[in-house]
Amino acid sequence: MAAQTNIRMGNDEFILYIRKNYNCSLSNDQLGKLIWEWILDNSKGIDKEKNIVHNVPCHWGDKGNFIAPNNLPKTAAQITFQRSILPDLYKYLDELGSKE
Repeated sequence: MAAQTNIRMGNDEFILYIRKNYNCSLSNDQLGKLIWEWILDNSKGIDKEKNIVHNVPCHWGDKGNFIAPNNLPKTAAQITFQRSILPDLYKYLDELGSKE
């Protein structure tokens, strides 16, 4: 089976990566918007209207002391994008995480 060229991932996964590795002061809303805008700007041939679904409930639920604007989100955008941009995306996440 050939590898798929597109992948669907959520901002919740990217925010979790940042929260686990950095003490970033940006809120989840700020991070989420910056992340999905970067993905859509850097994934050629992706239809912005069709490939992003906003406010999808996160797998970890919407209750708990870990749900907060500067911790983990209740909902997140799910985005379909080109798998090939993942290395550059994680470099960008590292840049965002370093912002205080």
